[in-house]
Amino acid sequence: MNPSARAELESRGTTPAPANSLDQVREILFGAVVRDFERKFARIESLLASQGDELRADTRRMLDVLEAHVKRETDAQSAQRESDRTAQMAALNNIAREARDAVAELDQRIKKLEDGLVRAQREFRQQILDEAKGFVEQSRSLRDELMSTLQRELALCTGEPSEAVGPASGVVEAARPLEPRTEQS
Repeated sequence: MNPSARAELESRGTTPAPANSLDQVREILFGAVVRDFERKFARIESLLASQGDELRADTRRMLDVLEAHVKRETDAQSAQRESDRTAQMAALNNIAREARDAVAELDQRIKKLEDGLVRAQREFRQQILDEAKGFVEQSRSLRDELMSTLQRELALCTGEPSEAVGPASGVVEAARPLEPRTEQS
């Protein structure tokens, strides 16, 4: 037996019993180490439990902070998306209004061009009509002049006075073959 163990048994005032002697020997030899180990183990258990509680609390706090941050970011993204959508709708409405205005202006220009074209066609037709009337009048005048010249020439050729021969007879006379003139000396 170890002298310190023996001294411990003596200080307790107990003597080992033969059946418990093995337990007593174990207690004497390893009792202090086992008690120290149990104390250390209990301290480690309480330390682990307190650190586990701290870790849970820290994790809960971090999750709450993360959740709040995600919620703020989600709200900010939603607001930004809504703002962008509103701006896009305003831009689309502006473009649609500009397109309607451009179409209306284009319609007005087309109407003015059509009116100008109708007016130009009317003026052109009137000009062509005036020129045609002038041409017809000029043709009539030229025909009358040719008829009178032809009648005079025909009257000279036939020896008839030109007043006696009318326009209709001149045409008939002109259609007859001319006889060669005999020259009288």
